[in-house]
Amino acid sequence: MGLKEKISIERALERLASFQYLHYKKIIVAALILTVFLGYGATELQFQGDIAKEMPQDLPVFVLQDKIASKFKGAETMIIAVCLNEETGAKNIPRDIRDPRVIASVVELHERLEAESAIESVQSVAPLFSQSVPEDIEGVKRVLDSVPGAERLFNRDFSIMLVYTSTTAGLSEEKVEEVANIIQKDVDSITKPAGVEYKITGMAPMIIELLKLMREDMVFTTLLAAVIIFVFLAVLERSFTKGFLVFLPLIFAITWTFGTMGFLEIPVSISTVMVGAVIIGLGVEYGIFMVSRYYEERERYAPVESLKIAVSNIGASTFGSAATTTAAFFALTLSVMPMIQHLGQTLALGIIFCWLAAAVVNPCFIVFEEQLQGKRRLKNAG
Repeated sequence: MGLKEKISIERALERLASFQYLHYKKIIVAALILTVFLGYGATELQFQGDIAKEMPQDLPVFVLQDKIASKFKGAETMIIAVCLNEETGAKNIPRDIRDPRVIASVVELHERLEAESAIESVQSVAPLFSQSVPEDIEGVKRVLDSVPGAERLFNRDFSIMLVYTSTTAGLSEEKVEEVANIIQKDVDSITKPAGVEYKITGMAPMIIELLKLMREDMVFTTLLAAVIIFVFLAVLERSFTKGFLVFLPLIFAITWTFGTMGFLEIPVSISTVMVGAVIIGLGVEYGIFMVSRYYEERERYAPVESLKIAVSNIGASTFGSAATTTAAFFALTLSVMPMIQHLGQTLALGIIFCWLAAAVVNPCFIVFEEQLQGKRRLKNAG
C-alpha cells in the first residue's frame, strides 16, 4: 500500500470516525438489524456430507460417472445387516445365520418392507422361502445351494446376512431419515430370535450420520474457540467490559458469515466445517488493536479525538492486512475443486466481516459504553 493511498484511507476513516461519534446509536441499530437478518440466513445453512458432490462435476470422468449412476443405479440403497451376537448371554441362540428362526424373521421383514410405499424394491433370501421355511438348518442349506448366487447375501463364516432395500435416488436428508425410520419401525415389529441384531447401514445413512457429526463439530468448535478466546481477552484486558468489546466484532462476523453462506447457498462441507473457529482466531486481532488504541489515546484526548486516531490509524493498518488476507483466500476460488472454492469464499467473507465489524461497528459500541459509564458516574456523584 503506497503512502498516498494510506493517507487517503486514513482521511476517509477520520471522516468515518466523526460520523460514528455523532450517529453511533443509529449505526448500532443498523448493525443489530443486519445481524438479525443475517442470523435468519444462518438458519438456512446447507450441509453437504456427500464428498462426491464436492468434486468438479464438469470433468469428463465425473460426467460419465453421473450418467452411469443415473442409468444403471437410479436408486439409493440401504442395507440391513442381520448379525449374530453371541455375547448376549441368552440360551439357545443361533450359531449360524442360516438358522430357520433367522430365515423366518427375514421373510417377515421382507414382506413388511415390500408393503411400504417409500421403498421401491427389496432383495433378500426371503423369496426362496416364500412357500415355507425348512424346520432345520440343513433344509435351509439345501434351498440356498440350489439357487446360484444366493451365497452373495452372506459373509464367509455365515455370521452376517444382508437385506437390500432400494429407494428413490437423490432423496433429501429429511426423506432419507424418514425411510430409515420406516425400516427401523419394521425391524422392531418383527419376531427376532435372541442373539440376532438388525443394523441399518449404506451410503445414504452414512451421509446423514456425517451431516449430524458436522453440525455438532461446527457448533462445538466454534463455541469452544469463542469461550477460550473470550476468557483470554477478559484476563489480558483485566476487564470484562473491555474483553467483551474486543470480542463483540467476532460475534457479528460469525453471524454475518454464516448468514451470507445461507443466502448464497454456500454449503458447509468437510472443508468448511471449521470456519467458525478459524474466523475467530484470525479476526480477534482487529478488535484488540482498535479497543486498545482507543483507550490508550483516551488518556490524552477527548473521546471524539481518540476515536479519530484509533479508527484512522488502526483501521488503515488492519485494512491492508485484511485486504491481503482476503485476496489470498479469494485465490482459492480459482481451484477446480468446489470444496476448495467454498473454503476460499467462506474465509474471505469472514475476514471482510471481521474488519467491517471492528472498524465500522465496534467503535460505536465503544462510544456507547463510555457514554453509559459517564452517566453512571454522574448518577453516583449526584
